[in-house]
Parts: sequence; structure tokens; C-alpha cells
Amino acid sequence: MGKAEIAPEVIDILVVDDEQVNLLLLSGLLRREGVNVVCAHNGPESISLVAEHDFALILLDVMMPGMDGFTTAERIRATERGRRIPLIFITAISKEQRHIFKGYESGAVDYLIKPYEHEILRNKVQVFVDMHRQRLAVQHASEALAKTVDELRASGQALSDSRARYQSLFTSMFNGFALLSHEDGPLDLAQARVVEINPAMEQILGRPGSDVIDRQLGAILPNLEGYLRDFAAEVARSGKSGLIESYLSDIKRWLRIQAYVPGPGLLALVAEDVTARRKAEETIQERTFQDPLTGLANRALFLDRLTQSMERSRRRLNYLYAVLFLDLDRFKLVNSSMGHAAGDKVLRAVAEKIKGVARGLDTVARSGADEFALILEELKTPGEALRVARRICQELARPMVVDDHSLHFSASVGVVLGPADYAQPEELLQDAAIAMEHARALGGGKVKVFKWAMRTRAQNALSVNQSLHLALERDQFRLHYQPIFRLNGGGLAGFEALIRWQVDDRLIAPVDFIPQAEQTGLIVPIGQWALAESCRVAAEWDRRFALPRDFTVAVNLSAKQFAQPDLVRQLSRALEENHLEPGRLKLEITETLVMQNPEIVVHKLRSLREMGVKVSIDDFGTGYSSLSYLRRFPINTLKVDRSFVSDLDAFENLIIVRTIVSLAHNLGFDVVAEGIENERQRDFLAELRCEYGQGFLFSKPVRELAALDLLCASCGRHDASS
Repeated sequence: MGKAEIAPEVIDILVVDDEQVNLLLLSGLLRREGVNVVCAHNGPESISLVAEHDFALILLDVMMPGMDGFTTAERIRATERGRRIPLIFITAISKEQRHIFKGYESGAVDYLIKPYEHEILRNKVQVFVDMHRQRLAVQHASEALAKTVDELRASGQALSDSRARYQSLFTSMFNGFALLSHEDGPLDLAQARVVEINPAMEQILGRPGSDVIDRQLGAILPNLEGYLRDFAAEVARSGKSGLIESYLSDIKRWLRIQAYVPGPGLLALVAEDVTARRKAEETIQERTFQDPLTGLANRALFLDRLTQSMERSRRRLNYLYAVLFLDLDRFKLVNSSMGHAAGDKVLRAVAEKIKGVARGLDTVARSGADEFALILEELKTPGEALRVARRICQELARPMVVDDHSLHFSASVGVVLGPADYAQPEELLQDAAIAMEHARALGGGKVKVFKWAMRTRAQNALSVNQSLHLALERDQFRLHYQPIFRLNGGGLAGFEALIRWQVDDRLIAPVDFIPQAEQTGLIVPIGQWALAESCRVAAEWDRRFALPRDFTVAVNLSAKQFAQPDLVRQLSRALEENHLEPGRLKLEITETLVMQNPEIVVHKLRSLREMGVKVSIDDFGTGYSSLSYLRRFPINTLKVDRSFVSDLDAFENLIIVRTIVSLAHNLGFDVVAEGIENERQRDFLAELRCEYGQGFLFSKPVRELAALDLLCASCGRHDASS
């Protein structure tokens, strides 16, 4: 094959954005994929560049001064070269259908909504790069074949050689390729006959070529969608190449298909299997708004729906709605006596029972461990909400069989009737929870409507506040330490410090007092104590043992503690007083915290990193992070949440964990996986090059003396006599 027949190794991509930082970010991401990124700062500049380059793809921002993205796309499509270049909009504007339809009318083949996942962007771009290379390769092959046909009259051997070269191209293509023939006139894709397919297409279809060639495509795929047939007919009619992403129910796969006309009566299809990517995208979207255990709406989606209900009540007279807050009475006994797996089964069954009572237009959400919330819309009377609440209680009171045990439950339900004078949906949900607590105080299994007099919760808050004050004064808080190990090599790499409240001989778990401490603001002095104690212990360990270079003690920071203006000064004093090397301390903050006010968080994290302290984002993947901000955060570590690690049998979780590890490494972070409970999980994470792990496979959180024993066994002493 001559030089002119070889597709270029570097493909040009045009990126159009009026913000230089976005151009730099996209250029940095895409150049790693072996493409040449050409940048344009506005619409007119991009139109000029299209006339000069053969671009494989255009990434176009919508919101630009002067000529916006939609107008730019239309101008590009009006040019001879521009009409065949695939175009993807990258935008932060509304996802409403009218905006999306406007984009497609302007010539877009796909949409990416900011903030977008970097891995998804790279996958999408790689598809078009591969398509472009395949189009060039097949175009050259078609030209070579046409030339060979012309030479056929002179040499039969030339035809044989050309056929061999053409067949080699088909065989070596990574994407599936099919060549179809059709009768003169409008193309009916179902009636087109398969002339040739390559091995990649055989794998996609799940059939050998002998079962496919010379058969009508409709006989092979009888359930071809109408829009796919219309797409193919338009490509055949216009002679212009096109791109579409479609689900083929016959083979249960998502395919990204490029179609073009290589010659009269022919249609070529180049297909990439994007099923795994589609499932990963859907899973990430579900994680944002769906509770992974029950499949119900999560708290974020619930509050969004509640905001909409509140807005409707302000606009419409006589609009009635209600919020129900439900908590299972004595549910913790299930977890403690039967285990968390049985508890999860109970929660899923409860979710199904609640959905069975709720109406189609209502919203049902899981708002906490054993807490559920409902929005009842379009009520005729307030009494209708009470009837629904009582029916839920009656349904939950029926015996439930779990692991051969017949379980009986009751539920306490608080009700807030709307419309009501609330500024924020959280306040309304909080009052529903207050009413639920009053229902529980009546013995459980009751329904209570919220009344403003219930604001006496301030008395309860005062009581809790006093108890926590006494706990600080009496030095009742303790730190337990969960070891963190290297997954490749197995050495001890540090501990995570976890706070406990000790009252006499009883240990109170964080879940039973941290929420109250956060509500009263006492989480700040409690967090300061935990930070100082962690520095003291880490410094002692550093003096007594030959700790590895990467050894750290991780401490969790609450949102209120992180927001303290003197946090950096407090930390500096704790390090100095204990003579602790800053790199031995790692601060853990949640993904939700960093996205509450990312601009402020970035500045504070930079101050911490300048001190030499390490920073980790905890429970990564359970919230919603903007990758553009994540790239700017000066952090060291991402912690994969235990909810993903504990259920690696789910294919979606495998994809998510692999994506998080890859994302972290691409951004220069290391990874800690939480909740490792068996060797199979450990080995899988080690294969992904996840650096560190913690969980019950290695050890539960232990007291300081037990941590010392572990250090003695894992690390040599500086002074054997000490």
C-alpha cells in the first residue's frame, strides 16, 4: 500500500471556547489521546479554521459573546467542508428539550453537559477519532479498489492483489465494518443485502460471516428501529456521511454508527460497541439522584422536587401538598441481631411497600439509614395525606419474612401540610422529622401532624448541648484507629482516626452524637480535640517507630470545622506543639463539603498543602463533583466509598471503581479503598493499581494500645530499649 493510502497518525480536532482556561483543560486532556488540538476563541475564528483543516471533530461551547454556539454551528454546516464534520456541544445551559433540540437542529451529533466526566469526554472523542481514521482508511481502500477494477482488464493478478489488501483492511479494523448493497431508488435498510463484514462486526452481531453475508439486514436484525432506517435512507439519498448512536434490541447493544456511501448502490457502516460506556454514564447519573440500596429518590432529588412543590403552591391558589417523614421503630435491632445484610433486605422491602401505597405522581425517597420521606402532590383535602400515612403504617405492620425470620415493624410518621411559609425545603423536611419524633414519643407506630409549638425541640437541643459540653469537660472522647494497608505489598501505611464517646463502660458510636454536635456547633471543639490528639499520637509513633515514608494518620474534618477562619492556625499550632512532621497528617473532607463552595475550598486547601499537610476527599463517588474543580483542588488522595467496594459483583460498581481509580491517577492522586471485606475485593483493587485499602478484611478500628501492638509487629523501633 502506498504512502497516500495510510491514514495520518495524528488527527486534528477543533475546540471552540471563549474562556482560555477551558481551552487549556480540553487541550491537556485530548493531547494525551494522540490528537492535535486546534483552538479557537470565537465563532468567526472557528469558521476560518474549518476552511483550512480536515477536522475529525468539533467541540463547541454554546455560550459565547457575539456569535453563540448555535449560530457558529449553522455557519460551519453551511460550508462545503464543515457539513461533514461531527460536532459536539459542550454547555452548562439548561438541559430542557428545547435547548437540546435547538442544538441538534444546528447540526450537533451529541451533547456534553457541564460539569462533564473527563473519562466520558475522552471516550466520546476517541470514537470520532477512530471513525475519522476508519473513514480515511476505507476511503483510500475504496480508491485503491476502484483503481484495481480499472486495471482488471489488463491483469487478473492485480484484482487478486487488491482484494487481498482490501480484505486485510477489513480484518484488522478495530471497529465493526459492514458493506451493504441496495436496489436503485430510496434505501430500505431492512432490505439491503450484506456484501462484506469484518471480524469485529461478526463479534458485535454474535454471528459468523457465513450466516450474514448475502442476507437482507432485516432478516439478521428484524427489530431495526424506524429512526435508524430513516437515518440510513438519508445518508444514501444525500451521499453525505452521518453519525448516530442507537440501541439494537436484537443484540442488546448500544452502537455508535457512522454511515457513508462508498459507491453507487452501496452503503458502508462503521460501528463501535459503546454499551459499557452507556451503562457507566447511566450509573453515574443514577448515583447522583438515586439511593443505591432501594432505588428510590435520594435526598438531593427529594429536596429538588420539594422545592418545585413549594413554588407551585406560591403560584396556584388552593394547591395542597404534604410532606411525610417516616422512620422505622427499633430498626437498629435488626442490624445488631441479624446483621447489616438482613437490614438491607428489610429496607428494600419497606421501600416497595411504601411505593405500593404512594400514588403515581408522588415522590418517595430514602432520606437516611432507616428514614423515608414522601411528597404527596395535588391533594384534594388535608385528610387525604393522613389517610396515606395511616395506610403506610398499616402496610408496614404486616409480618415481613427475611432470612426465614418473620419480622414485625412499626413506623413513626410526621406530617407537614402545605402550603406553609417556608423559605427552604430543608426546613420543611426538618419540621416533618420533628413531628415524627413526637409520634415516636407516643410509643411508635403513630402519625403526628406538625404544629409550630413543636419548636420546643430547642429544649432537646439544649439538653444534648449540655451533655456534649460535659463530655468535653470530663475528657470522655476517645480515638480508635483503623489501619490502612498497601494493597501491593501488604505493608502498614497508616491509620484513620475515628472518634468515640465513652460514658462509663459504654462506647457511643459517632452516628449517635455527631449529628447533634453538628446541629449545636459543638462539632468544632470536638473536632479540634480530635485533631490535636491525632497529632500527639502520630508524633509519639514517629519518635518510637521506624515508620515508612508514606505513613500517615488520617483525621476527618466536619464542614463546620473546615469553615473555621483560624483552621490553618489551629493546625499549625498542633503540629508545632507536638513536633510532628506535617506530611504525617492527612485531613479527610467529604466530596459534598468541597462542592458547597469550591472557590473558597480551593484557597483553604492550598494553604493546607503549603504547610505540607496531606489532603484526602472522603466517600468519593457518592456526591457530585465538578471535574473542572476537582482538577484544581490541591489534594493527594481520593477515597473510594465503601458502597462501591462492598458490592463489586455489580457490573456498574466495577465500572465506577475502575473509573475513579483511573481518574485519580490521571490527576496525580493516589487512591484508598474503604470497606474491603474479602480477598477477592482486595485482589481486584490491587489489579487496578489502587494503592491503599482499609476494611474488616484487615482490621476493625482498634484502641491506641492495639494500634501500638500492630506498629510493633509491622515497623521496627528506633530504640529497641524504649
